[in-house]
Amino acid sequence: MEIGFTSLAPLLPEIFVAVGALLILILDTTAGKQGGSSRGYLALTVLFLLLGLVGAIVQLGGDAQTTAYVVDVDAFSLFTKIIVYTAMLLTAIAGGGYLNQRISGAAEFWSSYLFISVAMAFAASANNLLLIFVAIEFLSITSYILVGSLREDLRSSEAGLKYFLYGSVASAIMLYGMTFMYGATGSLNLTAIGAAFAENGELNGAIVPAVILVLAGLGFKTSLAPFFQWTPDTYEGAPTPVTAYLSTASKAVGFAVMARVLLMAFGSSSALWVPVLGGLSVLTMFAGNLMALRQTNIKRMLAYSSIAQAGYIVLGLAAVVNTSGVDVATLSMNGLNGMLIYLMGYLFTNIGAFMVVMAVENMSGGSDYSHFIGLARRAPWLAISMFVFLLSLVGIPLTAGFVGKFFVFGATVQHQYYFLAAMALINVAISAFYYMSVARLMFFSTEEGAPSTGAPGIGAQATVAICVFGVLWIGIYPPMIIDWANTASRLLMTLF
Repeated sequence: MEIGFTSLAPLLPEIFVAVGALLILILDTTAGKQGGSSRGYLALTVLFLLLGLVGAIVQLGGDAQTTAYVVDVDAFSLFTKIIVYTAMLLTAIAGGGYLNQRISGAAEFWSSYLFISVAMAFAASANNLLLIFVAIEFLSITSYILVGSLREDLRSSEAGLKYFLYGSVASAIMLYGMTFMYGATGSLNLTAIGAAFAENGELNGAIVPAVILVLAGLGFKTSLAPFFQWTPDTYEGAPTPVTAYLSTASKAVGFAVMARVLLMAFGSSSALWVPVLGGLSVLTMFAGNLMALRQTNIKRMLAYSSIAQAGYIVLGLAAVVNTSGVDVATLSMNGLNGMLIYLMGYLFTNIGAFMVVMAVENMSGGSDYSHFIGLARRAPWLAISMFVFLLSLVGIPLTAGFVGKFFVFGATVQHQYYFLAAMALINVAISAFYYMSVARLMFFSTEEGAPSTGAPGIGAQATVAICVFGVLWIGIYPPMIIDWANTASRLLMTLF
């Protein structure tokens, strides 16, 4: 890997998106008191996110390098950035009209939306503790604002406040953990920190508190138990497109940062943090699934579902290294590739599900279970699409969710973590009950559902179609995603 300042060419995707955000602010300033066109700002947002996505895709296959000393541009970071840009692009296309009708200050919203994308891209690529903290903090602070952007809606304001309060505490805890890492090793670079911990046994006393505190902060971003209390209220109260990116792009970045920190800085101490991840996984799966059983609102159900899905995803990270005596080099499923495949499939599954919820909100005025009764009669395409997404969330074969679960659970079994695999299978069975309950309401309920007073927008329908295609494509023909995930995971695993 080439290390140094080099040129800024590897950062062109982020530069494109940042320029787009600044351009929106400049246009809004020059537009005067009347303000600019909200549709124009949305179009610019979509354009620059598309440029960022294309720029990241073009970089695939290139040599890994470190730019400006603190940003790693490699297969792993590119995988995560493509997830981020795709999630933000799909959400903007589907939810742009929905948001423009409800928010005040479209320019501020869409410029913040682009800046959030830049922050997530840098967080996924950072090899430096300071850049990681700054990027995550910028992402968090801006997200607090977007969550509470429906100023006349008390639930949105409450969601933003709760997210802010929990996030502030989580950031302080994570920063405290980082001070242990810096104080013990004298370096902010993850590779140098990992080398110092591996070579000097006297520093082991700082590892346990550092791991626990950093995991607590990142556990907040990924909705791991017991750090998920903000999730249901925030997901329900936030504008649905904002909820969609929080549950996909933001979560993917949280897991990417967690993987980098644990493998690069604490790789030599894996025997300490693997059991912690295993325990968090079991706790998160049961907490999310059991609480989802009691919900009567689809957005809250999907919020608890996302908590349970985080529990499955963290299984992959727990199975990256081995504490059972198995030769990891001989395994076809290294855990990290399973986590990446899961995140890619989860992107299309969850965004698609939330966009169906948004369409139903537009049609019926709410997202309670009652609004989904008889959806197959009122909007057959939305009902069929939602059914595909629910099957993927369960992990039924021929869907993206099955491929992700197959690799994550397979890595767990290959590493001989049989208890964790058994707990995961039990939770899949629990989740099938509440997912299929929604399907029953849509297709088989004889009750009268909420009357339709509107129609889903073209952008929402197009995005739902893209997500259905993505879910089925990964489920039916996954070799390309698998090969890509294998390349990304092997690169990161060589660094610890």
